[in-house]
This record gives sequence, C-alpha cells and structure tokens, in this order.
Amino acid sequence: MDIGALVDRIAQALGPDVTPDRVESIAVSVLSYLEEPSVRTTPVPFHEGTGERVLITAFGHDQPGVLARISTAVFESGANILDVSQKILQGYFTLIMIADISNPRTSVTGLQAQLQHLAESFGVRIYVQHEDLFNAMHRP
Repeated sequence: MDIGALVDRIAQALGPDVTPDRVESIAVSVLSYLEEPSVRTTPVPFHEGTGERVLITAFGHDQPGVLARISTAVFESGANILDVSQKILQGYFTLIMIADISNPRTSVTGLQAQLQHLAESFGVRIYVQHEDLFNAMHRP
C-alpha cells in the first residue's frame, strides 16, 4: 500500500479544514486494521466509490421536521440524495443517507458546517463522511 496515496486520499476526503493530526490518526487506524491477519484482501463487494459521494448519518430524539431540514440542507449544498433510510426507534430518529456531490454548490466541509449548525438547532447528531474514507475504514 502506498502510504502517501492513502494520506492524500484521506486529506482530500476530509476537506480543506482537516488537521495533520486528524489525517495521521485515520491513516494509523486504517493501516493497523489492514495489518490484522483476519483482514481479507479480496475486493469489496459493495460500491467502491467514485470520489463523488458522501454518507450522512444522523440520530437523536425524534421531532417534526428533522428529515425535511436535513434533506433541504443537502439539496441546497448541490448534492443529490441517492438513497435514504430513516427509522424512528422508540422515540429516537435515525438516518443513513447517501448523496452524490459531483455538482456541489459548496464543499464537503461547507456541507458539514451547514449540517452541524442544523444539528445544534435540533439537538441531534449529524455526521458527513466521504464514501472513499468510509470504504477505507470499513473494508471486510
């Protein structure tokens, strides 16, 4: 594995506000995981990533308008929602969303900031993760 390419890919996925310490901690996690004897080297059976998708996860106490506000923020960023799964579990809102960011009006970092502001106003947690980073961290 080319360490430099991994570091560059992680930094690019995290956006312009990433810190060297954050990139290093993710790279160390990925490399230590890949060095485990139980890790298979076969191709990942799910989508390998285009470099143009993000995974958005959210959870918190359910309240009216959460899904609508998150969807609107994603739309306003220029992203296109490709798939979404949302459940209410005993009063808790949960969401997993995949969005195409190939024609953005804002950066991934801008989308993260917008969703963070929204999360604070609703009292929920929202995370945005570039698909390539997710795949690197969760290979079977």
